[in-house]
Amino acid sequence: MEEVKFARADSDNAAPENSVRKLKLLVHLVVPLLLSLAGLGLALLLVYSFNVNDYDYSVFSNMLWQFANGYGWHTAIYAGEVREFFLADHLAWLIPLLSPFFILFPSPYTLAVVHSLSFAATFFLVPLFVKEVWKQHGREDYVLPALFLLLLLAVSRGFCGAWAYPTHMTTLVMPFLLACLIALHRKALVWAVVFFLLAALGQERVSVALFGVGMYAAFITQNRRLGLVLCAFSTLYFFAAVKLIIPFFSGGDYLYTDTLRLFHGVDRKALYLLLLFASWLFLPLVGKRAWLVTCCAAPIVGLNVLSDRKVMYAFSLHYQDLPSVFFLAAASFGLLHLLETGWLRKLPRKGLLLLACAGLFVSCADSYASDNKKMPLRFLAKWRPNASLSQLNAALSTYAGLPPEIRVYASSGIGPRFNMRKHRYVLTLQAAGQAFNSSMVFVAPGQNMYPYEGQKEEVVALLLSNPSLVLTQQTPELMVFSSADLCQEGGLCPAMR
Repeated sequence: MEEVKFARADSDNAAPENSVRKLKLLVHLVVPLLLSLAGLGLALLLVYSFNVNDYDYSVFSNMLWQFANGYGWHTAIYAGEVREFFLADHLAWLIPLLSPFFILFPSPYTLAVVHSLSFAATFFLVPLFVKEVWKQHGREDYVLPALFLLLLLAVSRGFCGAWAYPTHMTTLVMPFLLACLIALHRKALVWAVVFFLLAALGQERVSVALFGVGMYAAFITQNRRLGLVLCAFSTLYFFAAVKLIIPFFSGGDYLYTDTLRLFHGVDRKALYLLLLFASWLFLPLVGKRAWLVTCCAAPIVGLNVLSDRKVMYAFSLHYQDLPSVFFLAAASFGLLHLLETGWLRKLPRKGLLLLACAGLFVSCADSYASDNKKMPLRFLAKWRPNASLSQLNAALSTYAGLPPEIRVYASSGIGPRFNMRKHRYVLTLQAAGQAFNSSMVFVAPGQNMYPYEGQKEEVVALLLSNPSLVLTQQTPELMVFSSADLCQEGGLCPAMR
């Protein structure tokens, strides 16, 4: 009988342990993996359906391809501008490290995949960060809070906005930023410095976020000397970038210096801050520790607020990528404060579950209702496959093997399809009337044609009347023109289809 009792006791103890293991597997592996796969699939769908930006997406994609193929820091999209030499625009030291991807996979989808990998890494790091915060407070019940915060990050409008704009190097260093915070909590200071320096490779804007990392080291993990060093390094790097290095390559001032105007659009900036906190259910404002972490976000958020560029204090582009890391950290401390000292600890488990679901629903609705039509939930809800889309993709794929000496001009909606070329230019209204040689011009009237959206007919008319061009293909989805000299050579001027 005693042996039976002991066996039952062991069985009873094993059941909760098995449940905990399954929950940990779910939070550390299954959910991050599912979010990563969903994000990757949707990112590829964005490119397939011509919903990526022809300027930034093409600029970075073309820059990476150019560097990988030995053409240095030049990008064809900025031809004729000071920014054609890319270091005159941004210090993106990550480009040499990423360029091998564009040797192995020279595709218009490659940049979207690389960005998806950064989001995937961030998802896998979230439970590790929450575990460290809980451990710091002597708690081990981090699994369900980590699941909640992981899902909250995945649907928050700032994080989703960065996903929907897969372009800049700042987004790619999000996992390094979060890994640095984890290393600080673990007192692994060498690794913290390594991740800090890797994050610094992203772009000059990252240096402002790195000042916040120094603040985090000093005030949250009590590494005051290291925090001071990190703050000093980030400050020196920022001013060296915007006052010395970039002006050296551009031959003038930093291109974005004149955009700093604090009192421009104060009402929109106030709304931006309100929505930023609301998307995190105001958790970053709960408790002293959460407040301190929010203060660490102040430098990078403040940079957005200082600007007179509306996109920086909105959620339609990538500018909330780095703030999302700090707000995740602040929300973690805020949630812990509520669970330890707030009224939440008095609620039964079912009540907590309902409240968590309600919070996630509110955040989903907020993300869906934002001003970015490419947000994952809205994009997925509204996207429908259609024959013209597949026909356009098929038509463009036939031109993938054009000789490298051909100069390609493409309307903005389909521009990203031609990023893997040395001579690839955006078709503008002014360019449509020029004399073309060794060139092919691609126009997709059904896709975006910014910045001349209201002048499509005028652009097409200019191309049709241009004596240096011959219309070689015309379908409802695609018009292709070849320069007259190519037609005389006979190889790239087929009969019109």
